[in-house]
Amino acid sequence: MNLKSVFGLSALTIALLYAACSDPTIVGAGLLDEDRADIGFTDTFTLRADTELSEPLLTYSPFASLQLDRFLFGKMNDPVFGRSAAAINMQFLPSGTPVFEDLNSIDSVVLVLPYTLSAFYGKTEGEPFSMGVFNLQELLDEDAEYESGRKAAFDPMPLTDYAFTATQDSLEYVDYLGTEPDTTSFPHLRVPLPLSFADSLVSHFFADSMAYTDTDIFLSAFPGFHLESTSENEGMLGITLLSVRAGIHLYYRDSSDTPRRQLYNFNSPDVVQYAEFEHDFTGTPVADAVANGVADDEVFYVQGMAGARGKMKLPDLSSLSDVAINQAELDVYVADLEEGDTTFEHAMQLVLLTTDSDGEEVFIDDVIVADSRNLQLAEFFGGVPETNEEGVLHYRMSISNYVQMVIEGEASDEFYFIPIFNNDVSEVKRAETAERATLCGGSHPEYPATLRVTFTRL
Repeated sequence: MNLKSVFGLSALTIALLYAACSDPTIVGAGLLDEDRADIGFTDTFTLRADTELSEPLLTYSPFASLQLDRFLFGKMNDPVFGRSAAAINMQFLPSGTPVFEDLNSIDSVVLVLPYTLSAFYGKTEGEPFSMGVFNLQELLDEDAEYESGRKAAFDPMPLTDYAFTATQDSLEYVDYLGTEPDTTSFPHLRVPLPLSFADSLVSHFFADSMAYTDTDIFLSAFPGFHLESTSENEGMLGITLLSVRAGIHLYYRDSSDTPRRQLYNFNSPDVVQYAEFEHDFTGTPVADAVANGVADDEVFYVQGMAGARGKMKLPDLSSLSDVAINQAELDVYVADLEEGDTTFEHAMQLVLLTTDSDGEEVFIDDVIVADSRNLQLAEFFGGVPETNEEGVLHYRMSISNYVQMVIEGEASDEFYFIPIFNNDVSEVKRAETAERATLCGGSHPEYPATLRVTFTRL
């Protein structure tokens, strides 16, 4: 049977039996006795799991679809996964040509960073954080690619080191776009910058007004900022740079003493923003799992950013070489190492990667199909935490197409668990989440990972 025929059969069966097929006695219940013999079921597979360290992630590309929408920020200390640091490198450009000729005095200059609340992770609300703002000392290339392991060059003396308390509450925001102030509120961080920086922006305009119309001239004078946490916490913040409210806001008064504002924004297609990640697993269970060299661990680990990722290997499926897969479901249980501590919640969406015939890492076909048809991953594929009849937390995933492709030699029998953000299936979305999960492998004594397969003999 060719793959197109198998896919049609698998997709139809998934739609009809998704909820029911966890009970194999239901499968084929409506068939004639002579047909029922062609339906088979097995759940006796042994799955091998282990943990490996990830390669750096792509966090900037010239292609807009491969650019981050949200940026993580912080230095998070996790007793299981160790220390994870997320920093931001960012360029900015003036929004329009200013009217500094009418400038009388500078009031202030503020870095405004809107929050992405759904990307907050761990302990954040009411927690003390601090942000170091550093001047970049290199020009980032908008036509290049940047990975999370690349360290940007920046002046080690911070422009400012700002301490603040994280909150998801909306804060009042006053803008001056016309003759009257515009007041609104939204969750964001306001980082005051020194007036000397505002002076340099204004002075450069008077020295060379072309800098405000020529991108290369401006970026040569102001290469951008490096933002990193100067405090360690048990949480990670989420920031969006694409908001129209994000940017460097220079407030001044004109000759009639009217408040004005000049914006330098981050959402221009001519600027680069990329994330830097660091992970230190020293002294943690993750480090032990990586170092033990065992390819069949009882517990394995999955993490966002460029952290640890879980790998699982299917057993020999040669016994299924002459079948069409009706449904294959993978159940992986949560290993509660923190004994009820809810500081670090389990990942809200896991997906699976494998290797195609060209050796490239790709999402398994079941994930690709769900995404291409704009189907909800949680409904069509699964991969979300749920509680079974015994009250045990687990992830259930429908991998029928993938198993069929493995049988036919079109996909590797090894696959990887990664979390993604906001159900957005693209190569970069793991970089937008700090979520993680501790999971039971196939050799776990109480809750081994299980693969249930229903098939039709050909």
